[in-house]
Amino acid sequence: MKVWDTGKKSKMNLSSGIMATKSKTENRGKKGSRYARFFCLLKGRERFINKDELVEQFTDGRTTHLSQMTSAEFHEMCDAIEGRFNQTAYEQQLKKARSSVLLRIGRLGINTIDNWDEVNAFLMSPKIAGKLLYEMDLAELKALIKKLEAINRNGGIKSIHETEKAEQEAKVKEELNRLITMPTATTIQPKFLS
Repeated sequence: MKVWDTGKKSKMNLSSGIMATKSKTENRGKKGSRYARFFCLLKGRERFINKDELVEQFTDGRTTHLSQMTSAEFHEMCDAIEGRFNQTAYEQQLKKARSSVLLRIGRLGINTIDNWDEVNAFLMSPKIAGKLLYEMDLAELKALIKKLEAINRNGGIKSIHETEKAEQEAKVKEELNRLITMPTATTIQPKFLS
């Protein structure tokens, strides 16, 4: 009986005369899936990551071959690649949120083009954010976007200034009324004079 080479490893079971075959992927087993994680992470990022340099870095210069890495080194390298690109995604979200904040500040009438002094002064107001733009994390930026949208819906910055002015006027009137109704030294008569 002649066996043709089909690219598969063949074994002949002598007792039954049945031929068993295994494909190349079955032979790789866990080793193939181990490398698959790395190449999946590398896909589309080849221009940013040099495989040989990366392997050399995580093996402390011992080798540039994936097959010669220990399992711990390999997993540490893959985790580092995932973390780096996940952080980049977070930074992109921060950039998008900062742009959204600047857009909404611009809609309120503040010039945001090369005018960081005015933008920072606006953001440093305790009623707005109390922080500079680059000091805020993603959650704070999203909350600020909602606040700026609400300010815009309610009439913009003028209404804020008018409200603050009205609050200050109310405080001044209250203080004046308190001073006017406060007893003075001439209205108080000592008991011995009566």
